[in-house]
Formats: sequence, C-alpha cells, structure tokens
Amino acid sequence: MPDICRYTDYKKFLRDYYEEARRKNPGFSYRVYSQKAGIKSRGFLYNVLQGRRGLSKSNIFGLAQAMRLNKYESDYFENLVAFNDAATLKERNHFYERLSAIKLSGDSAWKPQIIRSEQFEYYSKLHYSVVRSLIDLYGFDGDYDSLAKAVRPRITPGQARKAVELLERLGFVKKQKNDRYVVTGKSITTEPEVESLAVLNFHKQAGELALRALDELPKEQRNVSGVTLGISKKVYEHICEEIEAFRLRLLQIAEADEAADSVYQLNFQFFPVSTKPIKRKKS
Repeated sequence: MPDICRYTDYKKFLRDYYEEARRKNPGFSYRVYSQKAGIKSRGFLYNVLQGRRGLSKSNIFGLAQAMRLNKYESDYFENLVAFNDAATLKERNHFYERLSAIKLSGDSAWKPQIIRSEQFEYYSKLHYSVVRSLIDLYGFDGDYDSLAKAVRPRITPGQARKAVELLERLGFVKKQKNDRYVVTGKSITTEPEVESLAVLNFHKQAGELALRALDELPKEQRNVSGVTLGISKKVYEHICEEIEAFRLRLLQIAEADEAADSVYQLNFQFFPVSTKPIKRKKS
C-alpha cells in the first residue's frame, strides 16, 4: 500500500491505492473499493477522485477501514482531507500543523517523509530570507543587534538569532573558522512538496510589505506599476512563461552584481479581475 505520510493530496493517495490494489488483483474495481468502505453509490468514489464530490466523516472512516489504516494513518488521512478541503489560508495552516504533529507522534520512520518543518518555517517568515540575503551581502560576525536593525520592518535581536540558527540548520549559511557566517549558495529553489502552502504564506507576507512600501517609502525607493489586460487562457499561459523566464534572468543579474549593498523584494502578481466571460452577441 502507498505510504500515506508521503502525501499532501488525499485524492492522489486514494488513486494510487486503487491502482496498486488493481495491479495486485485485476478484479479490484471502484465498485469493490466503495463496497469495502461501506459506500453504496457505485460512482461516488470515482467522482471524488475526479474532484466532483467530497468526503464526509463517515466516508473517511469507511475508507480508512477498507484500506486497513492504523490509528496514526487514519488520523493523518482525516486531517489530510480537511487540509485539502480547507476554504481559507488560516484553515490550511491549521490542518498542516495538525498533519505535522501527527507525523511526529508516529513511528520514527515517519519523520522525514513529510515536508521538513524547518523548510516550512523558512517560508513562514519573510525576514528569514532577508537575513540570508544580508549575510550574503555583508557576512555576519555574531552581532545580532546590528543584524536586526538592518532588516525592514525592524526585527528583534532574538528574532535575528533564531533566523541565523534556522538558516544554519537548513544548510543555507555556515560558520567559518573565523566565526563569521557566509551563505552556502547564491540562490534557493523551492522543493515541490514545500511549495503550495509554505510559499503561499510567504507571498501573503510579501504582498503586505508591498502595501506598506506604498505608504512608507518615497517613489525613488520603490517601483510599483500595473496593467489590466483582456486575454485568453492560451495567452495567459504564455505570459506566465515569460514571467518565469524574466524571474530567472533577474536571478542571474543579481548573482552577477558584485556591488550589491541592499536587499529588495520583487513580487509578480498576475490574477483575474473578472469572472466568467460575457457571451458575445451574434452580428
């Protein structure tokens, strides 16, 4: 059976379980799968896997029994469904924390199999990436008071210390023999399993800082612009590709800047501001 603790999408887990069961027993079907879970409707489970239906608590309990999940796995499965179905970022954070807590309370073999808590924490506070960039620019000799004052908005020396300790645990910075810290690499890319929730929190904080910058910084220290476009889905996807290419080019430019002396945050925000298209009248 697929290891549920490797999953952050319950539909994918159910689908992988079905495919594995069918591989071992060609007679296994969605109907059999549903019957074992106490689900009477033949097409219900298929519709769940297609994203057209959700799971009730009784469905979750029945499926956990059908798949012979143990106590930890069943608890994880229930919270995984809630995590995926959460309507708000606050709810998703809540259930993510529940999933992490369940992982740590299980067997030791479970611990490395979900998103590393340190990686999630790195994206939970934007100032962690700012501290890393400051160390990249100037190095760091242990003066947490000066480091804290260099971050905008200002953080405390205690927060600066926590940031450096986290960066060191993740291997993003290292302490040299002369007791100075340096970064281990110029750029960081996000691992796929961290991306969805942790980076969503990161972007939310970055957006909030952008709003503050409009009020707190003079025009010569910020660049804010926007454009409203009427485009198709195909063009939207093409523009996204162009944004990604530009983002990678910016990383190359920044890495080549030997005179860098400040840390900037650049947000790409590209989203719809209309709902379903209005039907065009035939001429």
